[in-house]
Amino acid sequence: MGKTIGLVLRDAYLAVDRAVQEALAQEGFSELRPGHHVVLRHIGHDGERPVVIAERAQVSRQAIAKVIDDLERIGLVRRDPDPIDGRGVIVRLTDRGQTGLAVGRQAMQAIEAQLVAELGPHRWRAMRDALERLG
Repeated sequence: MGKTIGLVLRDAYLAVDRAVQEALAQEGFSELRPGHHVVLRHIGHDGERPVVIAERAQVSRQAIAKVIDDLERIGLVRRDPDPIDGRGVIVRLTDRGQTGLAVGRQAMQAIEAQLVAELGPHRWRAMRDALERLG
């Protein structure tokens, strides 16, 4: 018997993640780690409060705060005062953070284009639809 669906999905995720990490490293973002995208993918154009990022990512506020600290240290995000709540902050991407996010998205688009080329557009759409139904 072959791998279980859980192992197949895990292996696919790891392969995609590895390819994105390699693309980021080639563009000067080698300090980005897989755990960093839990924050990066949940920061909108206008920034976001850490509590909202934690809720969207389904991770504790303490874990999000640590990732935000890492991303701020490497210059990808900044904390600005929340104009509505003076005690809070809004996490925003820096210009470098926006560039890194764009590199990651381009890598993901290249992976998807490769899968479309290998499987054909109809098989890819069917597979993608099936995977989306799992979530």
